[in-house]
Amino acid sequence: MKQFTGMICLLVLLLFFHTQAIAGTRNGLLLWYQTLIPSLLPFILVTNALAETNAYQAAARFLSRYTSRNIYPILAITLGNLCGYPIGGKILNDFVHNQYISVKDANYLLCLTSQASPMFLIGYVHLHILQNKLPLSVFLLSIYLPTILYAFVLSIIKHPIDLKTSFLYNRTHRLCITDTFLHTVNILVTIGMYVILFSIIIQILQPLCQIVPAKLLLSSLEITTGLQLLQSIAVPESIRLALICCLSSWGGLCSAFQIKGVLNYPNASIKKYLLDKCILSAGTFLIVYSYICLICQ
Repeated sequence: MKQFTGMICLLVLLLFFHTQAIAGTRNGLLLWYQTLIPSLLPFILVTNALAETNAYQAAARFLSRYTSRNIYPILAITLGNLCGYPIGGKILNDFVHNQYISVKDANYLLCLTSQASPMFLIGYVHLHILQNKLPLSVFLLSIYLPTILYAFVLSIIKHPIDLKTSFLYNRTHRLCITDTFLHTVNILVTIGMYVILFSIIIQILQPLCQIVPAKLLLSSLEITTGLQLLQSIAVPESIRLALICCLSSWGGLCSAFQIKGVLNYPNASIKKYLLDKCILSAGTFLIVYSYICLICQ
């Protein structure tokens, strides 16, 4: 009954804000079609193909000649940070299903593999949002240094990741192009639905959020719209630049739900991911704010 009542209230809300709902749906569809599909489709296709074969184990066997560390977390962190949301979560999901890593390890690694792609960070955030007001090296350091330090803390102090790498092939796979396409479409549609949902929420709430605290809360929902909102808030420039970098690390609730959408292994912990991302983004804020206060002034 509670679910039915909630759905009726949601329906009434959408009817009351029908103009904003239509505009939000349109904006979400454009963002999904024009930006996310071109940037994510190639990476999802490739990672699906890699997961459906023994390619990851072959790469781990080759790289193990040069390091004694467990290769699979290194692969997930590297590929996830290069490809952007939500590829890191998808790779971890594939690794758990293929028994390359444990569920516990995947939950600890989730925040370390989920970062905006370097192309987005450099081409959009640094160039168009920050407008080169912060050195690129400082900006990238503020994003990746907390991740590196947090990975060290997790692996050495809190949760030693299993260093033993297994090269036993769990199954013999033959790549099925049709299954790969269907899996890719399913992931992209899931991501698109979350983007549209958050676009509608932002479109409804944006006229109501005119004070700085409200804008800060609204900006945390979706990274693209949030960065544009942070550009115009009435705070000192040092705080504004630090907040922009902080949101670039945080990624927004929409990105978190996109990651949740690609996780289907048992006991996947999105709550821990959100807590870890809060810690990482706070580290980003402190690095940028300290740099501006100590070096630039």
